[in-house]
Amino acid sequence: MTPMIDVVFQLIIFFMYTSQFANMTRTQVDLPEQPGLADIATDPSAMVVDIHSDGTMFVDGQQADLDQVLRMVQKEIIKAGKDPSAVDLLIRADRSGMAQRMNELATGLADLGVRSWKLATTDIATGASEGGSP
Repeated sequence: MTPMIDVVFQLIIFFMYTSQFANMTRTQVDLPEQPGLADIATDPSAMVVDIHSDGTMFVDGQQADLDQVLRMVQKEIIKAGKDPSAVDLLIRADRSGMAQRMNELATGLADLGVRSWKLATTDIATGASEGGSP
């Protein structure tokens, strides 16, 4: 019985650690305050692009320029069997930033064939982060 309890505790620690690891790769962004779709759940393996107020972009906590982000998306498309609709992408844009960077990213994604992605927002009523599609 004791070895089984040890294994259960190890699994609990593992899952607690990995659930927090996904949030560690995201940078601090002041999301727009808009009601989103509460029923949308983002896959933990989804590609997350943060756009800060000064226009810098981060993917998984690492700074990247627009070309690097688009190359990463292109790799995700190839991994998804060359199906752009299978790419799960969450964009977290700072609400005080200029829309130009967001528009450049959206145009680049459209050129790659990615027509559907999620835009993270903060629900005004609850303060919880949510994803919605454009």
